[in-house]
Amino acid sequence: MVAEQSEGEDLALSLTHELFDLGTAIDLIGNAAATRLGINQTDLICLNLLVRYGPMSPGQIAATLGVTTAAISAMASRLESGGYAHREIDPADRRRVLLHASPTGASQAFNLFDHFYAATAALQESSTESELRALLTLLTRFREVIQEQAAAIRSDDT
Repeated sequence: MVAEQSEGEDLALSLTHELFDLGTAIDLIGNAAATRLGINQTDLICLNLLVRYGPMSPGQIAATLGVTTAAISAMASRLESGGYAHREIDPADRRRVLLHASPTGASQAFNLFDHFYAATAALQESSTESELRALLTLLTRFREVIQEQAAAIRSDDT
């Protein structure tokens, strides 16, 4: 016999399903943009990191994306050949290389999202600042849970 779910459990399950659906939708727009740019989606995610957080070492990028530094080397080459990023020696540690976003390349890449930004801004106009702040807090918590669970799955040897 299947146990009945309470309304709270139904809502929790619905929220979880919506998070998975949101992830799928984000993948769709990311893949579409990356394909248009001639790179892959992970390259585009890396470019986003560089634009938002500034230059990063291959080790920092690898840790953030959950990939190997060897994968970052190939990624950096693709981003460089497309004009989206460039490598430079770290002035603080000349043994280390940093990957920098190219302003022109990043602008070209993220201009593909202009209509998306406009649509989300219009959608947000129907909500109060308090509602948006609550949503931002909840999304941040969901992201943290997802990151924790991804780390747990990666570290599980079973």
